[in-house]
Amino acid sequence: MTILHAAAHAALQVFPEGVDLAFIVGVILVGPVAAVGLLRFHSRVAAALAAVSMGLSFVYGVYNHFLVAGPDRVSIVSSEAWTTVFVISGAALGGLEISTAVVAVFVFWSSARTPSGPAEPPA
Repeated sequence: MTILHAAAHAALQVFPEGVDLAFIVGVILVGPVAAVGLLRFHSRVAAALAAVSMGLSFVYGVYNHFLVAGPDRVSIVSSEAWTTVFVISGAALGGLEISTAVVAVFVFWSSARTPSGPAEPPA
């Protein structure tokens, strides 16, 4: 979905710059990939990273696509064939981001309550 949304950005010539580009690369792209990489060995850290990066991605997307006036706002994007792809992929990303953040929070809390280490033998 991210690749499709990025393709729509490129086709509509809406390119992020500066802080926006750094946020997109660091939080939206690298954060989830790093979380997946950590999942097998550090599930609690991976869940925390996924929850934070997906939560921030959701807030960033809602803010830039729906609230603030700018080239990224879905209601101002030029009316072309890619506009529909841009709007639908933006909304789908938002749904995936918030869903992933919620699941990651549940995984984090459940791993926090699960004791680690060997079980004590019965007395």
